[in-house]
Amino acid sequence: MISPVDLAQPLAHLALPPWSASSHLTITRVRAVVTAPSGPPVVIVVVETSEPGLIGYGCATFTQRFDAVVAAIETHIGPMLIGRDPRDISEINQLVHYSGYWRSGPVLNNALSGVDQALWDIAGKRLGAPVYQLLGGKVRAAAAVYRHAGAATIEETVDRAEELVGTGVRH
Repeated sequence: MISPVDLAQPLAHLALPPWSASSHLTITRVRAVVTAPSGPPVVIVVVETSEPGLIGYGCATFTQRFDAVVAAIETHIGPMLIGRDPRDISEINQLVHYSGYWRSGPVLNNALSGVDQALWDIAGKRLGAPVYQLLGGKVRAAAAVYRHAGAATIEETVDRAEELVGTGVRH
């Protein structure tokens, strides 16, 4: 298995700030923010660190049980992470996974996914590189996306679908 450090080697040519073992960066707070900009609740994990302004964000959305995900993050996962080094992404992932009551269930998996994304966000910000570079570089130049054309009636849905197709949406 290739470690994330091995995958980051293509970044060696960049003048990245060092992230040495002497850096006393720790996680100081983990919280969930629930928002619904245009529909179902979206759960965002916010991981704050001891470095002022260095905050990681991740998505932990599980719309059917968003309140359970929030509880898992704020009551169970967050307290376990306070004081830990956010560089230890794999260790934190294993700690959360194996200490969870809902191991491998959608509640814990969504919560853990959000934490994992937030930790990678912190790593990318600290190293001054996008996360995709830390994970080995781009895989493709573009990706197809899906746009939903739902509406109140079948006729309105067809109209919305035609409108989306007219803007270039294919899926």
